[in-house]
Amino acid sequence: MLWRFVQISDPHLGSETDGEWNNGFICTMMPDVIRCLKRDLEGLAPDFILATGDISSHQTRDAMFASRDLMDSLNVPYYPMGGNHDFVVKESRDWFIEAFHAQLSEKRTYYSFDHKNIHFLVLDPWWKWTDGTISAISELFVEKRQEKTLEEVRWELPQEQLDWMKADLEAHAGEPCIVSCHYPALTLPKRCEHPGLKNAGTLENGDEIIEVLREYPQVKAYITGHMHMHIIEPDQGFTHVVTGALPEYPVEYRDIQVYEDRLEVHTCSLSDPSFSARSLLPGKSFTAGEACDRHAIIPLT
Repeated sequence: MLWRFVQISDPHLGSETDGEWNNGFICTMMPDVIRCLKRDLEGLAPDFILATGDISSHQTRDAMFASRDLMDSLNVPYYPMGGNHDFVVKESRDWFIEAFHAQLSEKRTYYSFDHKNIHFLVLDPWWKWTDGTISAISELFVEKRQEKTLEEVRWELPQEQLDWMKADLEAHAGEPCIVSCHYPALTLPKRCEHPGLKNAGTLENGDEIIEVLREYPQVKAYITGHMHMHIIEPDQGFTHVVTGALPEYPVEYRDIQVYEDRLEVHTCSLSDPSFSARSLLPGKSFTAGEACDRHAIIPLT
């Protein structure tokens, strides 16, 4: 192994209330989860953490900074990105940049960076309103209801970012690339459909994004969160890696090991199993994914 990085997703930090999605959402325990994760990461010693959105649970400046402080407490460099809970009101992205500027390769919410033998791109999809327009902020009804349902809520990568992604990939044609954002682009695989499943949704122009990624053979993985369940799905030339929410069963993260010729994706439980036990609801263990959703080898050559 040359090096490794860790992916966490949807930590929903800074919340003082628990909830329920597909399993129990143990937001009030997240400071304890973060402390346990810190201890566990000391043994792994990753180069950095890729935090794929919904870092903050509430749409206030104070919540954003409280989330930043918890992320900083891990004592591991990290690259953050926004999700549907981070970027809701018009001030959200300003708060995000103000709080996380030290972790960003440039002071905006989509960016790219190089680390050793891999080039990374981070995207920031926008809200698609019911009238079909694309906006950086959500409609008012979304802000009020998304804690319980995401029905009729949609997101899309703006054309400006799609063009930026193409230009960035063209400029890095000779090196393996990983593209990441909060929202998946793939349709939910049949094996992941379960009675009563709350499907958080995927990008409206996900098919277009997938077609673009297929055009660039150096793209090896598209790493996301948002679905609150583990999914790994091979595509034409790259692999979709969707990681479950840290406060929800199975309360896990990804250890992504980088070799000269491959990536190895390993799914890791916390050393304290009580967090996942508290979250699990009877019959809802499907969020842990099947065996194929928990481990993958992704060629780099």
